[in-house]
Amino acid sequence: MKIKKIYGIEKLILCGIFFAITNILTMHLFKKVDFKDVYINGADFITVNDITENSSLQLPSKLIFIKTKLIEKELKQNISLSQISINRQIFPFGLIINLQTRTPVAFAEREENGIKIKGFIDKDGFFIKQKYIPEREKLIFPIKILGWRRDFKKFISLTIRTYKATNDLEAIKISSDGFIIFEEKFFKKIFFGFKNQAIEEKLNLIFDIKEQFKKQKISKKIKSLDITDLSNPKIKVFIP
Repeated sequence: MKIKKIYGIEKLILCGIFFAITNILTMHLFKKVDFKDVYINGADFITVNDITENSSLQLPSKLIFIKTKLIEKELKQNISLSQISINRQIFPFGLIINLQTRTPVAFAEREENGIKIKGFIDKDGFFIKQKYIPEREKLIFPIKILGWRRDFKKFISLTIRTYKATNDLEAIKISSDGFIIFEEKFFKKIFFGFKNQAIEEKLNLIFDIKEQFKKQKISKKIKSLDITDLSNPKIKVFIP
């Protein structure tokens, strides 16, 4: 009888503890997350205000109702993050945001609602607003991307990788209709054409022609290279 009584008391205590923990967890889940409860790791220069301005997160909000996956998607796009994870946390209470930012490799400029916005791009061609680059005034890059557009990311990335071994490329200019012009040291100006026209073949052709000029030691100063028609490249030289 005594053993059964002890077992009953222990069971009662365990039930009480379980009930208390469940109550605490429930209370915290429905507790509101405020600005002070948001913890950002991986980027000191990105603030909680940046997070709320660039996502659907509204503070204060109940922890259980915060749509972490949606906010991750919004922030990854709007702040051009490489990686992001958002986790609800009960003890200690709050929202934990882990960020991985992109590393800029070139200056860039894009147009948004008729307004020019300055920024940078990373090796994958993603545009990063100036605001989200720390110590940007100290950065020096030889390349500028003018007229950046989202659907040109892969093209820009491929071009920068192709030119990586040289320091010839100075600018990629993309017009409003998508026509591309390179500015570089050797050919001065390259009329590339549109990005859906044999990109890799054209990039290879640039270097093939350049190599031929160097081997033949041609002394004439080049004014421009036109490869809009891949089968009929045209070179203009300065005539004294």
